[in-house]
Parts: sequence; structure tokens; C-alpha cells
Amino acid sequence: MIMSLLLFENEFLNIVAISFTALVLNELIMVALEITTWHLYMVIAEIVTLLFYAISIAFLPEYFDLSFVLSLRFAWKVALIVCVSSVPLGTIKIIRSRVRPATYSKLT
Repeated sequence: MIMSLLLFENEFLNIVAISFTALVLNELIMVALEITTWHLYMVIAEIVTLLFYAISIAFLPEYFDLSFVLSLRFAWKVALIVCVSSVPLGTIKIIRSRVRPATYSKLT
């Protein structure tokens, strides 16, 4: 949220849009990082969640400025916030799996 305030110049509607979009994308990434065995239903659930969120943006104009959400400025700011919030956790997960692998992976 602090990064959202820094990236948006006193535009509250844009702060809400960027914060919530980054939150949704971050949670989808965190779920994907925790899944060890992917199944078709898991992929469908991730995609449907993203689609429902994208559709809800169109139906909630009081919370999302559609012209801003479709702009390149919005996209790079969302990408920056999502990277800052999820890349460190993903990196830690990869390092931890290399340093201390699970028992089942040592057996094969």
C-alpha cells in the first residue's frame, strides 16, 4: 500500500485500483507457488478467478476508472508492485527447496 501511495499522485480511485489489483495478482501467485502437483481444476480455478476479477472491473466503475486501468501506466505500476511483493518470497522458496529439499525428493 505504501508503494501505491508513492506511485500515484493523490488520486484515490487509482490507489484503490492499483492496490486491489496487486493484491489479487499477488494472492494468485502465492497460491501458484504453494501448489506442488498441478491438476486441471487448479489451473481452471486460477484462470476463472482472474477472469472474474477482470469482469468485475467493468461492472464496478465507482471503484475502477476503466480508462486508467486499461492504460500502460497502470500496467507497469501493477507489475512493479507485484514484483516487489512476490519475487522475494518466490526466491526464498526456491533457495529453501535447494538448501533443504523435501524427503520425497531425496529418495528419487
